[in-house]
Amino acid sequence: MGGGVLGLDLGRLLGWASADRAGVDAWPAGMFLRGRTPPRPQIALGTIIVAAPSTPHGRYFLSFENVLCDLLDRFRPRAVAYEAAIAAHKGGKNGRGEGIEAVRRLVGMSSIVDLRCADQGIPAFEIHNSTVKKQFTGNGRAEKPVMVDACILRGWSPSDPNAADAAAVLECAVRSLKHKEQF
Repeated sequence: MGGGVLGLDLGRLLGWASADRAGVDAWPAGMFLRGRTPPRPQIALGTIIVAAPSTPHGRYFLSFENVLCDLLDRFRPRAVAYEAAIAAHKGGKNGRGEGIEAVRRLVGMSSIVDLRCADQGIPAFEIHNSTVKKQFTGNGRAEKPVMVDACILRGWSPSDPNAADAAAVLECAVRSLKHKEQF
């Protein structure tokens, strides 16, 4: 594989999806329309546990950096796309700040993606969550089961919603790069 695109769904459960150069070249142009567009090219996708929830931030970021470097070495992408970190959060379901911790980790992970990609000369860009969902399902607020179903309609078999979200990021990135003729 190599020369393609890597899509990432950042989080403790890191979703990833990759299309090689041939897959990117074969990607159909335009929007996916149920029943009127053939399945997308085959992609590799999966989910990796970055670290346990209780892992201190420094160790968590080191673990994420190792996982990311492994993915970059494995797929040798020409571009990397990831969902934009959430700008604000209300503090978690029980008000104890879990949401704030998640945002801190997401922003850190975004920074690490940018840093590692810059170090290797790979363009990296973020795509807003609602943009990904809108382009992938037609609904900018699509829930996880809808994202998984949209993946299956394209002929892909995500192991979980994180892999499905990464596949959606990948498709959005490929469409964007091909539209801008950067591929």
